[in-house]
Amino acid sequence: MAALRVAVCEDQEEERERLLAMLAACSVENVPTAFASGEELLAEYRPDQFDLLLMDIYMGDMTGIETVERVRQMGESVPVAFLTTSADYTWESRRLSALMYLEKPVKWEKLEETLKLARMKLDNRPTLVVYQGGEVENLPLEDILFLEQQGRQVCIVTRNSGTTTIYGKLSDLLPQLEGAPFFQTHKSYCVHLAQVVKVDEALRCFVMAGGKNVPIRRLLMGKAKRAWVDFLFAQTRGER
Repeated sequence: MAALRVAVCEDQEEERERLLAMLAACSVENVPTAFASGEELLAEYRPDQFDLLLMDIYMGDMTGIETVERVRQMGESVPVAFLTTSADYTWESRRLSALMYLEKPVKWEKLEETLKLARMKLDNRPTLVVYQGGEVENLPLEDILFLEQQGRQVCIVTRNSGTTTIYGKLSDLLPQLEGAPFFQTHKSYCVHLAQVVKVDEALRCFVMAGGKNVPIRRLLMGKAKRAWVDFLFAQTRGER
């Protein structure tokens, strides 16, 4: 089992070192990377780089909330635990689907619990099972931007700019997506609502994280918009 990749974003050096020391003592194997600001983390951030963000809220010019908003705009659903001295940002942390809300000084037991939850979330994340080259491949649903039928093939486009192409029908894959936030915009397209940035009504498409457009059938435009808005509200309420 691979170690949990943890980003520690804390502007106070003493607190940052304290967190790193506690992480080293946790029973959940982890590999931490420290950042002194949100700007520093974003400058180095790459899709699927971390399994958990430990994010201080009150930092310099860019707050932890603003930093995570930028991460979410990339289509990243990486678990986040906010670190703070007050409960002023409880609603914002729920809106950003925070895993935990840890009050400073962070206690070792709470940090250990957070790592266990992140490990469980990583191990139990749902996947799309496909067959490619005679072998089974499991694609994490959270990484998928959209699926597109192209002739006798289905292209599964992921947020790291990769594409998995298999022979088959989109309709045969849809049952695996039931219960997950996916919406079929057209007979040839199915999008991951968590990866949608906006709806472009003029072009009749969803604009996805990364900038790609996915067409929406004209008769489905209203239903597509409602599905996305409903998803966003559910996310705000902590249901997604």
